[in-house]
Amino acid sequence: MLEDLIGNGSALSPIEMCIRAFVIFIAALILIRLAGIRAFGMKSAYDNIIILLLGAILSRAVYSTDPIQGILLACLVIVLMHRLFAILCVYSDTFGKLVKGDRTLLLHDGKAIRENMRASLISHKDLDEGIRMSVHMESRANIEAAYLERNGQISAIKKEE
Repeated sequence: MLEDLIGNGSALSPIEMCIRAFVIFIAALILIRLAGIRAFGMKSAYDNIIILLLGAILSRAVYSTDPIQGILLACLVIVLMHRLFAILCVYSDTFGKLVKGDRTLLLHDGKAIRENMRASLISHKDLDEGIRMSVHMESRANIEAAYLERNGQISAIKKEE
């Protein structure tokens, strides 16, 4: 009966595609909830992997004749790997740096560190924007340090007054 609703590996009808889309929507919602808010709240390279892979694999479940069970199982493996790596990062800073990277010092005592900015592909305008958004200040002179964080955002620390 399920095979009649979602197709059996031959050409899919529009109705079968619609039923598959409904099933995949519910399955994706469950997988995303299982992955946790962290997977979709922060946007580090590590976190973006799950978005890209789930999107690519789940789309096949809607329009291809591949069996849905295998596709959902592959997505579950990706979600579980994401969770496992996140747990390992909690307990091992070395593993966390390997998987997620590390922050990069872009500015120290009001002076830009050009080598780090170049390596991170951050322009002076990007740095100024990050400072304005982080600490709501215009002048670099009042900034003790600014970092490119692991999630790609720039954070700044004001000098003590």
